[in-house]
Amino acid sequence: MTLKAFTLVAALGVLGATSSFAATLTLTVVGGQLLGAKNVDVNGALYDVEFVDGTCVALFEGCNSDSDFVFSTFQQANMAAQSLLETVFLDGPLGNFDSDPDLTAGIEKSRFGNTGDVLVPYGVDPAQPIAFRSAFLRNRADPNDGVGASFAGGLRSFDFSNINTSTFARFTPSQIAAVPLPAGGLLLLAGLAGLGAARTRRKIQATD
Repeated sequence: MTLKAFTLVAALGVLGATSSFAATLTLTVVGGQLLGAKNVDVNGALYDVEFVDGTCVALFEGCNSDSDFVFSTFQQANMAAQSLLETVFLDGPLGNFDSDPDLTAGIEKSRFGNTGDVLVPYGVDPAQPIAFRSAFLRNRADPNDGVGASFAGGLRSFDFSNINTSTFARFTPSQIAAVPLPAGGLLLLAGLAGLGAARTRRKIQATD
């Protein structure tokens, strides 16, 4: 393999590895409790998510307009809920977040059993301005996990801290995915620059 080919392969390999690293989903776990996750893939776009209790008004910029939410349709919010179920609420080395839902922030065992409902708000209810709409997923200790087939919601001012089995999923666009790509590009340019310098030195040595 020529020096030029080797440099290109090495630089592109580092670029590819860096890009793959950027898309790796990581869980945010503190003291055994699942607080959220980074780089959750929702229909090809990456988001960070945190599980939080409180009121929709306090957590979502007033919760009085569709623009207060990252997702603006039921379909988008439903895909986000499905992605959480498929990639975040799983049993693994950091915790049994599928079979033990109360390990998720905002969820506690109650008389209804070990069940966690996670709401993904996407808009206000035009028929009831005091209410919001959301998709939701139900994470159970038994195998009957699932994503709601219809919208759920509640009063904008209701404090979900008072419900042991429900919490919000607050999504934000991931900022990590875009950062390593320019760095990878700089590595490629540095490799090409090194190749040029090596060729220049050879030419100088050949003429001496």
